[in-house]
Amino acid sequence: MDEYRIYIISFSDVYTNSLMILFRIFIFCLSVLFIVGGLVTILTPDLNNTFLPFETDDKAVSTFARSFGGTTVAIGYLSIRFLYSHSKVGIGNVVLSIMLVTLFSKLFSFLYDGYTNYSMLTFIIGVIFIISLYAVQRSRKYQIGDQNFLK
Repeated sequence: MDEYRIYIISFSDVYTNSLMILFRIFIFCLSVLFIVGGLVTILTPDLNNTFLPFETDDKAVSTFARSFGGTTVAIGYLSIRFLYSHSKVGIGNVVLSIMLVTLFSKLFSFLYDGYTNYSMLTFIIGVIFIISLYAVQRSRKYQIGDQNFLK
């Protein structure tokens, strides 16, 4: 049995590497689909397209669907960034990216669907949230470099 051990180990390495390649291809294809579907939902004036499983004429539903399209674009972008990056991406960067794209899609929602009091309130809260995230992230970046752990 010991003479077959090298064959089993080398086969398992090849199997694992090929499985990881398939996983990466799957993540890449889905991420591209997320980006395309989200951008079509955000940028087209008519919300009823092939990427949404429902038809809508209501302003509130249209506003929500465009915001969801922005979140879908952000998830697709971050997934592709995850595939090709070997560095650790901080949680603050991930949340900030998702919120920026979501609020960007909200601007297109204002252009195509108009606005309500609720949509303006959520937009303002989102802008304040982004400013807060950015400020805390910058302050942490400078705090970590200033600390001396060897004292």
